[in-house]
Order: sequence, then structure tokens, then C-alpha cells
Amino acid sequence: AMVVVTYVPVVRRVLRQEPQPSPFVCTKTGVVDMTPWRPMYPIVGAILVLLTILIISLQLASFWLFVTFWCLWFLALVCLMWGATTSTPMADAKSGAEEATVSPNFQRGESSADGVSDAE
Repeated sequence: AMVVVTYVPVVRRVLRQEPQPSPFVCTKTGVVDMTPWRPMYPIVGAILVLLTILIISLQLASFWLFVTFWCLWFLALVCLMWGATTSTPMADAKSGAEEATVSPNFQRGESSADGVSDAE
């Protein structure tokens, strides 16, 4: 259905479109920070170590090793939450976040290219 609507000029005219489709041109730049998360590798390492401890404790049927796994898992969860709050490189750029997400030519109440109104 998409091929017919895109490439058949008669169907495009019925739908009040141009006879030839125009290629997509990206006019916006990305505003998402793509810097890697600093604690990623330590957390991945901790998860691998913890899963190894879990497998060994289950294979050996060791209750104390199983309890140790859960204590360390809780500690890793706390470290994960702590790492998520302290490693935000754009924390000081929160004031500029509004400027980055709204185009300078975009007036209040106008609709954007995708048809969403800013007045909502």
C-alpha cells in the first residue's frame, strides 16, 4: 500500500499530493547528549561478577553464598542509582535545554512541521 501511495501519480493526485515525491531533507540537528555513561563498564563488570556468584552458589547449594549474592546485588543497585545521579555531564546545561529543543523561528501557537501545535 505504501508503494502505491508513494509512486503512483494518479493516487497521489487523488490524495492532493505532488505527482512526484520529494526526498526527505533533515532540517533539525540532534539535541540529545550522546556522551557515554561513565559508570557503564564498572556496572557491567559488577553484574557479570554477581551472576557468576549466583551460578556458583546455586551449583554448590550454598545458602551463605546465596545470601552474599543478594547483599552484593543490593549494594550494586545502590551504586547504580548513585552513578546515575552523579555522572550527568549536562547538569549545568539545564538552562540551555529549552533553547536547544525549540527552534528560534518557532512562534508560540504556530504548528510545527509535524502538525503539533505548541499552544497545547
